[in-house]
Amino acid sequence: MYRKLLLAAVVVLLGALSVRVLVAPRQGPKVPGREIVFIQEGSPAPLSAPNRPLGKLQDALDAVSQAAVQANWPQAARALQEMQGIWESLRPRDTGSLQWEEQIERRLKELQQSVWARDSQGVLQSAQELTGLLGRLGT
Repeated sequence: MYRKLLLAAVVVLLGALSVRVLVAPRQGPKVPGREIVFIQEGSPAPLSAPNRPLGKLQDALDAVSQAAVQANWPQAARALQEMQGIWESLRPRDTGSLQWEEQIERRLKELQQSVWARDSQGVLQSAQELTGLLGRLGT
């Protein structure tokens, strides 16, 4: 009789342990360096290019875009005039115009038309294309 009782107790104990193991949440192996750590970085420092004419041109282009996003069209027009003045001072004066110069001129005209039409999406599209062209020009 004790034998059956002992066997039943062992079976119940094994059943309880196996249920506890199956129900318990699984934890992966603790591997150092594999944890996710969130770090809050400081705000990025603005790109400083005060003595570079292309930097001034890009700053003016950014001002046009920002004014267009804020729907401040008089400010966008003033920044566009400043940008065009900077471009005129940078553009070579010879008659043989390079392909990138023609592309920049075309994009500047599109940007001007978008500002006049108060089309913020057109301004942003032209600004993005001009930024790419200015990036190629600076390299």
